[in-house]
Formats: sequence, structure tokens, C-alpha cells
Amino acid sequence: MAFREVNVNEVKEVLRVWLGVPGSRPPGLRTIAAHCGVDRKTARRYIEAAQAAGLQRGDGAWALDDGLIGTVIEAVRPARPSGHGAAWDQLLGFEDQITAWVAGDGNHPPLTITKIETLLARQGCAVPYR
Repeated sequence: MAFREVNVNEVKEVLRVWLGVPGSRPPGLRTIAAHCGVDRKTARRYIEAAQAAGLQRGDGAWALDDGLIGTVIEAVRPARPSGHGAAWDQLLGFEDQITAWVAGDGNHPPLTITKIETLLARQGCAVPYR
């Protein structure tokens, strides 16, 4: 699964629309997804996480506090235990070399990021520039 940043406003909007307007028929997943511009599976994940955190459809918009939104985001965010991705793990083996390239030495100026990327690729470490 690729990493995708979870937007707080997106989660809040999906849940706000899911709560609906009191006295009217609550919208379905497809309607919520179309209104909020997300996939219906994404909307379902947000709603299920909110329900697990204690949100009920009869609650008002006042129930969408920062604590609930934080709990939902934590539940739907992809797991990255160290906070870094696969490219970071690849670069750890080259940490000393990269530090030397960035610092330069008396005879050679510091290298640019583009040049370091090229040198790493020559050594078999192909990682994205960003």
C-alpha cells in the first residue's frame, strides 16, 4: 500500500455529511463519497473508524471534536512504525558516505543532492529524489 497523507478536513467533512441533517434521510456511502470527493471505500473506512471510536449517526456535528478526529486518523493511517519509508531504510547503509559527500573535504567541495543521487544509483541504491 502506498503512503497517502490523511487530511483532517477530509475526514471531518466525510463524518459531517454522514451525520446528516436532523429530520432528513441520512445519505448513503456513494452520496457521501461523491459530495466529499473521496472513494466510497475511503469514506467507509473513515465512518467505521469513527463508529469504533464511539460516534453514532444520531450525534450532532458537535460530536466531531479534535479527539475523535485524531482517533479516526490514527486508525486509518497506514502503519509506518519508524516514521520513515522504504527509501530511508535503503539510505541507512550509505549514511557515512552521504555525510562525507554533503560535508565535502579540503580538496573537494560539497556535492549537490542531484550528484549524490547519481552516485548512489551507480552503487545500486536507487531512491526517489524527494
